[in-house]
Amino acid sequence: MRPIRKILIVIILLTGFIFGVSFSTLYAQTHISEGTACSCTLPIPILIPTLSSLGVFIGSVVYYMMSPKTEKDKEKYRNDMKMLLGVLPNDEGEIVKMLMDNNGEITQSKLSSKFGRVKTFRTIERLRMRGVIEKEPYGKTNIIKLNEIFRQILVS
Repeated sequence: MRPIRKILIVIILLTGFIFGVSFSTLYAQTHISEGTACSCTLPIPILIPTLSSLGVFIGSVVYYMMSPKTEKDKEKYRNDMKMLLGVLPNDEGEIVKMLMDNNGEITQSKLSSKFGRVKTFRTIERLRMRGVIEKEPYGKTNIIKLNEIFRQILVS
């Protein structure tokens, strides 16, 4: 399921739960203020456990939907990562590995200190032209970031 779709479903569930609790408490408050709360139409002692149970259920569904991927999915991503790094030339693969170790972003100056300025610049430009990374100005240097698609696959 796509991440945006999951978030929308979670928002709908939470909004529905909040609406249900609000409506139920308004209904109970109205009957209490009218003095009809003791009748059999609204068993108030059951209202609180029912809403609590519904809250636990909604919380469990939200947790399940937003929880991290299973080990099987993580293993698939690791295999995809190994295939990608196997296709890249050595210097490009090493830069992508450094990006993965730093949560998908690193300054160009840190890369230059390890690989040299010219080699780093050329390698970054090749990766940028292929759409693997993005380059953003940051003071006197640049921040090198993995493209969002590669970040989702490689940084987990």
